[in-house]
Amino acid sequence: MKKPLIYIIEDERKMRDILRINLESLYDLKLFCEAESAYGNLENDRPSVIATDVRLPGMNGIDFMQKVHSKYPEIPFIIFTGYGSIDNAVETMKKGAFDYLVKPIKIQNLIQSINRALSYVDVLHSKPEISKEELLPLKIEIDGSEMRFITRDAATLQTLNVARKAAGFKTPILIVGETGTGKELISRFIHAQSGRKGQFVKMNCASIPKDILEAELFGFKKGSFTSANRDYEGKLALSDRGTLFLDEIGEMPPDLQAKLLHILEIPEYYPIGSNAKKRIDLNIIAATNRNLRTMVDEGLFRRDLYYRIAVIPIRIPPLRERKCDIIPIAEYFLKEIDPSLILSPKAKLKLMEYNWPGNVRELKNVIERSVLLSDKNKIIEDIIFDDEGYNLETVGFSSTLDISYEELPETWDEFKTYKSKKVKEEKQSLEKIFVEKLLIKTGGNISAAAKEAGIDRRQLQDMIKELGIDVSIFKGK
Repeated sequence: MKKPLIYIIEDERKMRDILRINLESLYDLKLFCEAESAYGNLENDRPSVIATDVRLPGMNGIDFMQKVHSKYPEIPFIIFTGYGSIDNAVETMKKGAFDYLVKPIKIQNLIQSINRALSYVDVLHSKPEISKEELLPLKIEIDGSEMRFITRDAATLQTLNVARKAAGFKTPILIVGETGTGKELISRFIHAQSGRKGQFVKMNCASIPKDILEAELFGFKKGSFTSANRDYEGKLALSDRGTLFLDEIGEMPPDLQAKLLHILEIPEYYPIGSNAKKRIDLNIIAATNRNLRTMVDEGLFRRDLYYRIAVIPIRIPPLRERKCDIIPIAEYFLKEIDPSLILSPKAKLKLMEYNWPGNVRELKNVIERSVLLSDKNKIIEDIIFDDEGYNLETVGFSSTLDISYEELPETWDEFKTYKSKKVKEEKQSLEKIFVEKLLIKTGGNISAAAKEAGIDRRQLQDMIKELGIDVSIFKGK
């Protein structure tokens, strides 16, 4: 098997000799005493990894790395330096280094770093590239502040694709998702994609007292009831030619549900206390964290309204089903606080193990709390959860199945087939969690992960491929 080509740039001859003796049996090694000659050699052959000292005669190691990356951005760099401060480490990583080693170099640490970089290269070359459009976070403005919806999860990308298509239709949309998953962000994205000239207007049915919910929606004339000391347009009028977002629609009282149904069928209404009919042209997006279908069966939500608003249902997966998004989202929140901060491997592992019942909103709070309690370190070493603390009961390794009675088949033969399918799904889910934990511990190094698990590297690679795991997200920046 052909050895991977490794470039090492080191100006001290004695150190070059030590590196050659220890590494030439493992890699196809080329050593240089200065960066210019190494750069000139790149035209003849392409190394898998480059390791370089920072201080060199002529061009320094950082400038050399940036020059190489301008032409060959896929080559990972390992930087050697005699200065081991955290600030230097963070700054070097931000400039594009894959890893950072402090002199005197320990050979075993260098071998581990090179192998991690080689695993990274394997992923780049073997995994089909995700389009830049798919990886580009959605930028959405809320109350003058720019927010982003970040995902590289296949199911969530498909959800965004459905949302983009749905924006082109004048049809009610129902967004379903747990608290904190980003339902409002998706609704604003749909509004932006629709091209409608009017406003995006939000009404939270759970936060407004039920006795004034109707007045908030329909508006009222001055004097129409005791506290009506002025005219009020109402959310319907404000959203004319735009989008009305009804958050937590499951909390809407039954009498108001009937009036909303009328609006959906005939887009006209009377403000409270007015004889003047108003016609409106708007899109309605409803959102809920509850199971409306169950509420319909229990008589808590109108069946006719449910089928009217659920023409285009959009489900946003909870964060525990989008584990590949946890670290990118956490790093986005970290960057918003301080661009110089980075997460340690230990912190990443804790984030990935947690079940996230509060989803992205909880993740944001946890990152902010962890930064606040980090003693102003540039590398966040630990993750601080809520007052109850981090415990195994909150870790997302539950194998509880979410199954309704209606879903179960009637005959035993059909049930056996159904059971086999469910068991396979649960098995794959547990295997995915197990493999992800290994990859976090080893920084995405497949060889090290396989050794940790006590299995063959090829077997682990097959599992990663079968489970659809993106190894690149576990690698250090």
